[in-house]
Amino acid sequence: MKIALVYRSTTGRTEAMAKAIEEGILAAGGAVNVSSIEDVNVEDVFASDILVLGSSADGAESIDETNFVPFMEENKEKFSGKKVFLFGSYGWGGGEYANTWKDQILEFGGEMIEEPITCLEDPEEAILEQLREAGKKIAAL
Repeated sequence: MKIALVYRSTTGRTEAMAKAIEEGILAAGGAVNVSSIEDVNVEDVFASDILVLGSSADGAESIDETNFVPFMEENKEKFSGKKVFLFGSYGWGGGEYANTWKDQILEFGGEMIEEPITCLEDPEEAILEQLREAGKKIAAL
């Protein structure tokens, strides 16, 4: 299985989460192509079987409005049949943006691997371990 991990991080929180997922994938013997949303190669991402997407919350509980929102809208037909896992961090609110994002993926025809994993502010070790375990599960698909 080809796995693409694409994230957006402004404070380093979501990047730390992405690294934990990558560690889990690698520990389970998987391979993953990691990139920031700013440098993403859309063809490579959608040539993958599994998409792991992470964004910190922007504004009023939405994904990154500068890069991820256009990425999602411009490529919505490409999500059909793709297995997807979502993660991210938020600074206020309750992290509802991840559920809205999940609904968008499902609307586009994607299949959620499991529920999104989010955290308030910096990810604690328990969250990082949960993400490593998610990475191991992803590698085993």
